Amino acid sequence: MSTLEGINRRDLIKWIAIACPAMGASTALWGSRQEGELVAKGPAPGHHPAHPRLYYSAASLDRIRCTLASHPEADAALKKHGEELLAAELIPENVAEIGGGQQANYVKPGNQIAEMGLTLGLLFHLTGEAKYADKLRGALLYYTHYVRWAGPGLVNRSPPWHSELDTELFSFGYATGYDALHSVLSEDDRKTIAEGMVRLAALPILEDWVLPGKRVHSFDSMGHNWWGVCVAGGGLCALALLGDDPRAHGWIDAVDAGFLQWFQYPGNVLQNRVQTFERSGPSYEGVLYTNYGISEYLCYRLAWQNTFLGRKAPRIEPLDHIARFFLQTLYPTSTGSLAVNFGDSPTHVDVTTTMMLLFACGLGTSDAARYLQYVHTHPESTLLTLLHREAIPRVHGGAPTACIYPQMGWATMRSSWENDATFLAMKSGYTWNHAHADAGSFILFKQGVPLVIDSGNCPYSRPEYTTYYRQSRAHNVIMMDGAGQPEEDINYGCKFPGQMHSLIDGLGLKYVYADATGPMARWFRRNYRHWLWSGDVIFIVDTVLAYTEGPMDWLLHYEGEYRANADGSITLKNGPAEAVVHMLFPPHAQRQETGLADHDPDRKVPYLAFRPEAADKSQQFITAICLDPAAVPRLELLNGSDFVGIRAQAAHSVEELYVNLRAVNGSTSTGITIGEWTTDAYFVHLTQPVAGGATTARYFMSDGSYLRRGRQSVLESLSKLTACWSSGESVELVSDDASNSILIAAERPPQRTRWNGSETATVYDKARKIVSFKRTN
Repeated sequence: MSTLEGINRRDLIKWIAIACPAMGASTALWGSRQEGELVAKGPAPGHHPAHPRLYYSAASLDRIRCTLASHPEADAALKKHGEELLAAELIPENVAEIGGGQQANYVKPGNQIAEMGLTLGLLFHLTGEAKYADKLRGALLYYTHYVRWAGPGLVNRSPPWHSELDTELFSFGYATGYDALHSVLSEDDRKTIAEGMVRLAALPILEDWVLPGKRVHSFDSMGHNWWGVCVAGGGLCALALLGDDPRAHGWIDAVDAGFLQWFQYPGNVLQNRVQTFERSGPSYEGVLYTNYGISEYLCYRLAWQNTFLGRKAPRIEPLDHIARFFLQTLYPTSTGSLAVNFGDSPTHVDVTTTMMLLFACGLGTSDAARYLQYVHTHPESTLLTLLHREAIPRVHGGAPTACIYPQMGWATMRSSWENDATFLAMKSGYTWNHAHADAGSFILFKQGVPLVIDSGNCPYSRPEYTTYYRQSRAHNVIMMDGAGQPEEDINYGCKFPGQMHSLIDGLGLKYVYADATGPMARWFRRNYRHWLWSGDVIFIVDTVLAYTEGPMDWLLHYEGEYRANADGSITLKNGPAEAVVHMLFPPHAQRQETGLADHDPDRKVPYLAFRPEAADKSQQFITAICLDPAAVPRLELLNGSDFVGIRAQAAHSVEELYVNLRAVNGSTSTGITIGEWTTDAYFVHLTQPVAGGATTARYFMSDGSYLRRGRQSVLESLSKLTACWSSGESVELVSDDASNSILIAAERPPQRTRWNGSETATVYDKARKIVSFKRTN
């Protein structure tokens, strides 16, 4: 975070993106993307403007001056940062070599030249003061004397590498610095800086990552954020050198073709790799590293659009939806914003720069605008806030309160978009590198703070990073006899990733389930976790079938403190946030284990483990998280020969949840009787307005083809589906996509029928008192 006391290159990128969107990029909310491409207006293809051109031009400098004049605080912050860079000592190569390994300490000079290239270059053009150009010129010449812009350990790899993430920092600084000073450098200086940029950045990156003949990496080995970050740096060098180096055109074409393939990479069966990006936007690497790769690409794309004014930038499908992922993983609070921190992503991740770059490139969406409205990381005094109010359109109407990424294996739910709402995030996806062994885990934020947590991470150089933080026991999962996912998954990739399925959000109920069997296939034949959120209670239903009998542990990591209650429940408390967690089935013992604090491996913290009293191959866990400790419903266990159930009685309703034991153990004949009900569903959830009432106000069924009450069909479908519905004067149905034809009981022809939020034409059978829903597409 950077306030008006200081500014860095990312703040400046945001600032320039606001003041100077790419020439030809639409400033309307949806831009020209309805046609699938951005159409830049300007000179004919093949022509490119004079320097400077990457992020600002002679024309846009006037707009920047006007913006600064109307925001003197921003002007002061920019000049203050410039003065700091003018006073900074350049960093000797022996300092960069400290630490050894693949990156050593090259981040320090890399960051310095990246800051100087953009900031000092811009200040020189804004003010005309030679001191900025002189300092930048000296730095550009100085760092060309380095032997390499990457750690010494790279050459010991087989085959040797020649570039890494810090090389991209140098690339950014040299591309922007060369672009800024191009017209004032002597011919000798320009040649020296250009040759240094090619020798130390452009060729090491492009030959490592893109160009045939010498290329080291493939998407299957290093296709995650590293590929996007490094190649964007090489591409920026090529854009800066365009017109001076005849190879630049070919390099840019190779970078552009590579990025199209990067976003489309489908995965690799033999190498245990999944697709890097879902078509719907995100990468399995989580919030931080998805943002890292995307933001660096957008920096390249913005410079590309400013350089090729007459060319069309390609449509890349994940970019159409990436803002929604960042929005849906954002948690706004009264004092700031948090983000979902699965994997190596911390809770404090602000992707404002990426949102601004999307708008600058003509890729802004309503979700990007909503993100900027909801994010509260920046205090009102920041440079960003001063500017974005005027540049980004306001969006009215809320975003969905639940979201799913099935292949990546993420889902989120929230009570509302108000600050400090209750927020639940779940994960059951891929494990490798920055994605931990956490299939089936979840976190819960409440009243502005984390309550049920992910253990986070620590510096990657610490042994605890691998021995604890990335292991299953650091997450809210089920362990078998003390074992979780195989450790090999972390280094070599999970052969059978988990997934999320059947999101339901409607009628006051939210539901999703995780298939975490694959990652735990060494121990479990079936490993499913269901979350059903109704009112102030989140039910978690686990159905596990192991190969052998053995002790299972249900893990719960929390922030703050806990208190054991007389009824067997526990109360979690973190500041203002409180919730009661009650494992209702099976009978179990509870113990405290010792873990490590997020980003602090030297500090030990407790977490809880719940173990069933009897070891069994087939195990069901039913847990209620009661979000209002002052009004915990009366919870009653209901047992039958073919089911286990829970009755939750609150002040104004009674809810019953029944788990079908035939279904959860994989029987092909799953029909059971529960009192007057018969069903083949995995489980059902029934809501009555009052205790003992004959009327059911809301029905929910997971993976069932029928629900009947006595002789009356309540729901029928030839395909098993997951659905929530209500019946009366209106019939409202919310379902997954498993069935195209559904029959629902109705005493009389309904006045209104809706399916997944849309008015739907139906047929009513008066004799059977059934309304028929059918999809026509």
